[in-house]
Amino acid sequence: MRGVRVSATLQDYLETILQLSENGGRARISDIASVLRNSKPSVTQAVGVLRSMRLVSQDKYGPVHLTPEGVKHARKVLARHKALTRFLVDALGVNPAVAESDACAIEHAISDETFERLLVFMDGQSTLRSGN
Repeated sequence: MRGVRVSATLQDYLETILQLSENGGRARISDIASVLRNSKPSVTQAVGVLRSMRLVSQDKYGPVHLTPEGVKHARKVLARHKALTRFLVDALGVNPAVAESDACAIEHAISDETFERLLVFMDGQSTLRSGN
């Protein structure tokens, strides 16, 4: 956010750290590696990059924590992911597993303008379905 350019791969890390943390767990290197199906050295390297960007903090060998700026960025990515998944399943009838995978790819490529229009479209569709 504020001028920080985060790659799609690092966005996936932020999203995973947020989800692990919010599910009552801790985001340890091994947990992140398991979820993302990456090696521990790869995760350690990515966490180092995120730390240098001040999006995460970590005590030596401890769990990874999102900074306030990291939380903002991770929540934005997660919100996009959830909305895109919902659109693909509800509006297009895509299989939920396929929608989940596709949403992960789309969330990184879609512009803010297009995403906002998608939200407006989805809101209009839900209003039509509810009869309002």
